[in-house]
Amino acid sequence: MKKLRPEKRFYRALIKRPGFKSFEVIAGESDVWISVPEKSFRPELPSLLLDCLVSLRTQLLAFGKENPEFLTSLTPVKVPLLAPSIVKKMAEAAKRIGVGPMAGVAGAINYFLGKKLKELGITEFMIENGGDVYVSSSRSVTLALITGVPKLDGKLGVSLPAGEWGVCTSSSKIGHSLSLGNTTIATAICKDPVISDCAATFLGNSRTEEEFIERTDRLKEVEGALGLLNDRFVIRGRVELVRLV
Repeated sequence: MKKLRPEKRFYRALIKRPGFKSFEVIAGESDVWISVPEKSFRPELPSLLLDCLVSLRTQLLAFGKENPEFLTSLTPVKVPLLAPSIVKKMAEAAKRIGVGPMAGVAGAINYFLGKKLKELGITEFMIENGGDVYVSSSRSVTLALITGVPKLDGKLGVSLPAGEWGVCTSSSKIGHSLSLGNTTIATAICKDPVISDCAATFLGNSRTEEEFIERTDRLKEVEGALGLLNDRFVIRGRVELVRLV
């Protein structure tokens, strides 16, 4: 797994949720921010989530060592039936979108950390990993939109209705992830955070506004998509932009 740069870390400073407590769990290159209701927080929670994160990374790295194509392929890869759950989840999402499995690594880590929270009886949470977000909320929630454009950052957000959402972003300008396109940002919104992560990579490979639209229309599982190309926004599907300030 590639090392994260700090570009997206300032996203966390923009998140203010009254009544919620946040903490970070860090293992290797994975730096994950988690927010849960104060009433659901308990002192051992960070340690439990860290153990889960370490286990996920160990499984991925061990599988990748034996199957290096899984870590490097830019196209879908078949994996054995008995592969770790996180590997199968990434491979399935990559196949449905048409990208390499590592395009969904942040979303997959978020998904399984969220699954762990649910096992612990916590159904309301927000998880952010490299700017990719998995949120489960009984109320509507607004996420800050990070574009890398100073006049926009911290001023625009995306409003989501109650429910579970994966909101993931790819960029050819911001962060460490490989992008073959010309997008300042490409954000995908859907129910599954792993699908969302893979879809963001797929959309981020767009070179023109027309290609972004065409790619979005092919992704039936994506409920909304937002792109910024050549200083112009392209919005498709279910995207509600709101002004933050």
